[in-house]
Amino acid sequence: MRIFVYLLLLLFPIILSLPACKETALPKEEVDEEEGSDLLRKLNGMIANDATNAQLRYNRARILEENGQYPEAIEDMRVAIIADSMNAVYYHFLSDLFMDSNNSSKSLLTMQKAAQLFPDSTLTQLKLSETYFILKQYNESIFQLNDIIRRQPNNAEAYLMLGLNFRGMGDIARAINAFQTATEKDPTIVDAWIILGDLFAEKEEPIAKRYYETAVNVAPQNITALHSKAYYLQNHGDINGALDLYRQINIIEPKYPDAYLNAGILLIEKDSLDTALEQFDILTKMAPTNAKGYYFKAYILNELGQKEAARKEAQNAVNFDSNYKDAIELLEKLK
Repeated sequence: MRIFVYLLLLLFPIILSLPACKETALPKEEVDEEEGSDLLRKLNGMIANDATNAQLRYNRARILEENGQYPEAIEDMRVAIIADSMNAVYYHFLSDLFMDSNNSSKSLLTMQKAAQLFPDSTLTQLKLSETYFILKQYNESIFQLNDIIRRQPNNAEAYLMLGLNFRGMGDIARAINAFQTATEKDPTIVDAWIILGDLFAEKEEPIAKRYYETAVNVAPQNITALHSKAYYLQNHGDINGALDLYRQINIIEPKYPDAYLNAGILLIEKDSLDTALEQFDILTKMAPTNAKGYYFKAYILNELGQKEAARKEAQNAVNFDSNYKDAIELLEKLK
């Protein structure tokens, strides 16, 4: 079963969110599929009677964004900004829409204009630095952040962004210093603790575990913090500790697929094949196109002597990922 040890290092790397620069007037829970459709119909009717109402346009744009209707959402925000040109939130959201629709140049122009209109808004200046960072314009981002830090020397978010820029530039020593400063300014800034864990884990320094533990202590319900610590433990021989954390994740967020995948692989390591199979079965029901889930189901079923069932699952894996080498090899073996 030791072949799976090497897989653990490859599965689902943690991608941290950037500093929270978005502002939302419309609650996220109000734009799920069913309620969002009903609300969209209501907003359409209201806008038909009040076409230049900026708030209505903004609210509708957020639903359109959820539906992937970026051109329509952008048009709504264009009208909203014409009607209310001094609302920073509108510029932030329009910038997001341009970025999400692969128009990064307009995203940057929008934030540059916002920064000129709202020079005293730290949130706007941070978001501009974030936009520069996304576009890998690190020097411009750092210049913006240094200006924020000059005015607000205790701004932890600015130091976090500064660290991200240094890491992007490959200057790990300065990145670590910036992230550590962020935690000194605000000990609850969980992303900085996680990234410090990642950086020291890459250097194979044991202190990484302490950073992950601090992240979990700071935010015990944070999925990224829990997953980061679990991922570290599973790659350092503490299978039971990692499994406990994946179970916690399943309780907090039952629809988080990575926890089922990694827990299943760890259970294979423990030769708990039936329990592992349950994890992958949940995964494939939750994420029906997840090729890894089908592959590991096939692997387990083959180990249990259920060749025909294993062949079907291996075929499913190949159907959803025609380049999945392990699945292709297993399928050939089972034919």
